[in-house]
Amino acid sequence: MNWMKLAGLVVAMGVLASCGGGGDVAGDTDEFSVAPSKIKFGVLTCATEDTYGHETLFTIVGGTPPYRIHNSWPDSLSVDRVEVSGKDPVFKVTTLDGCMDPGVITVLDYHSRTVKVEISVVVAD
Repeated sequence: MNWMKLAGLVVAMGVLASCGGGGDVAGDTDEFSVAPSKIKFGVLTCATEDTYGHETLFTIVGGTPPYRIHNSWPDSLSVDRVEVSGKDPVFKVTTLDGCMDPGVITVLDYHSRTVKVEISVVVAD
C-alpha cells in the first residue's frame, strides 16, 4: 500500500513541476500591451486649475518584466515610477499643467519591445 502512495506522490510532483507554477512576476509572453491604451480628459480650459490632478492607473499585460516607463511630457504628466515589475505591473499617471493631444508614455519590456500610451487633455466641446 505504501508503494501506491509513493507512486501517486511521484506522479503528482511530476505534473506540478511540468506546469511551471504561478511565480511572482507577470509576463514573458509574446503579447505586450497596456490597458487602457488611450485616455482623454475633457476640461473647461487649458489652465492649470482645470488640467491638474486627473489620475489614471495603467496595467501592463504580457511582455517580460522588468518594464521601464518613459514620460515624454514631464511638464504635463507625472508618472509614479520609472520601473515596474512583479505580479501586478501597474503604474499611475497624473495630469499636471496644460492641454495636450496626445501626451505619450512609452513602456519598454526586458527585451526592449515598446508599447505607447496616449493621454489627451483637451478643451471639451
